[in-house]
Amino acid sequence: MSPKMCSRFDLNSDIRAFQVQLGLDMEDIRRMVSHGGFDGSSDANASDHSDPDHADDANETAAAFDGLTGTRRPTDPIAVILANRKLGLRRWGLTGGNLTAPLINARAETLDQKPTFRPLLSRRCLIPATAWYEWRKDGSAKRKNHITLPDHQPFLFAGLENGTEATIITCAPSGAIAHIHNRMPVVIGPNHINAWLDPSVAFDQTRHMLTALPDHVLAWHEEAPTAPKTKHSDDQISLFSK
Repeated sequence: MSPKMCSRFDLNSDIRAFQVQLGLDMEDIRRMVSHGGFDGSSDANASDHSDPDHADDANETAAAFDGLTGTRRPTDPIAVILANRKLGLRRWGLTGGNLTAPLINARAETLDQKPTFRPLLSRRCLIPATAWYEWRKDGSAKRKNHITLPDHQPFLFAGLENGTEATIITCAPSGAIAHIHNRMPVVIGPNHINAWLDPSVAFDQTRHMLTALPDHVLAWHEEAPTAPKTKHSDDQISLFSK
């Protein structure tokens, strides 16, 4: 995993459309934040449902969710959609064991071969986003690319989670963006959401979902070169490293 490439994705307020489209239960997000913020234990069944005065506090729920929007980077708390379409919190990147850096991505092709990921194959999740960033190598320079769907609509990354942390699954890129990087995040389409989130569905029955998007549903914009960055400002983890 290269430490020299930046990694981040965007989540903006447009993602609220998913609350209606997917029937998401956002109350757990509000409770987690109002009860002291992200504490690393965010399973939906751990929420306190005993306070009727807060159960319908839509404004507080929205405010809590707003704290998860904007640019997300490794180790940030991120919104994840869990089984039963509960919306939870996880830190971005798996840690522990002999890992020297958070595992923020997992290769689709080898998920069931890696001891880190095999136990999580029944803990599949979705990670809402509105864009992601990747840096194209151009000689000794790197060019920042902002990658979206053509109309900037929100979408869902395929992920795995362990109760406190989550990682984004990647695959070989669509042809439209292969010139930028040799990996891209897996995006789960509407017809696959239920099966991906259902822990009773075996991973082998979902493996076919872990492929690149068609070229025509992707858009990208490369920013103009900027002044060279210092070593430390450029020292982040690659989201889609080899």
